Amino acid sequence: MDISTSVMLIAGLLLVNTIFLVVFLVKAFMTFSEARKLFEAARLQLVPISHDVTRITTEVTVILTSVQKDMGKIGDSLDHVRDTTRNLKEFEFMIQERIQEPLLEITTLLSALIKGGRVFWNTFTRKP
Repeated sequence: MDISTSVMLIAGLLLVNTIFLVVFLVKAFMTFSEARKLFEAARLQLVPISHDVTRITTEVTVILTSVQKDMGKIGDSLDHVRDTTRNLKEFEFMIQERIQEPLLEITTLLSALIKGGRVFWNTFTRKP
């Protein structure tokens, strides 16, 4: 092979490589340009989204704080309900002791008096 053929072959290969390199660089430039547009659009939308996330986080914090404050009130309310239930049971037992037993005694006494009155009446109204 001749030197001129070798130089032409090397020049041809360099030309083909240069063409592929130019095509690659054009495609890369277009891709980077699209990526830049995408990043710019994302950056413009990121600020409102960040603001909304911050606002939502603040509202959730306020809600959680309110729930934590109300948990103490709910606990106190449950304690009051338990105390009221216990007091009602004690009141029921007191009523049973003070009223039910004397009423039973009075009922027994009245029943005996009525029975005695019937016996007396039957004896008194009987003709001998």
